[in-house]
Amino acid sequence: MMGTEGKAPRPPVRMCVRCQVTTETPVVVCVVHQNSGPGFVVYACRACAVHFPPQPDARTTLPQSGRAGDER
Repeated sequence: MMGTEGKAPRPPVRMCVRCQVTTETPVVVCVVHQNSGPGFVVYACRACAVHFPPQPDARTTLPQSGRAGDER
């Protein structure tokens, strides 16, 4: 097994979903959840990321009574 001592970590390299250019500074613009099988993450470059709306936080969109730890 090869060690990683002394090696710099590899930068994350992803393709932008909008312009299809490979970027070393990807921004998560969407997380796709699926009922069967693993979901996936959609990335964009920094220039294109501003064209995507912010994703809602599931914890803030649930009704108050549906949250774990709520007192009734």
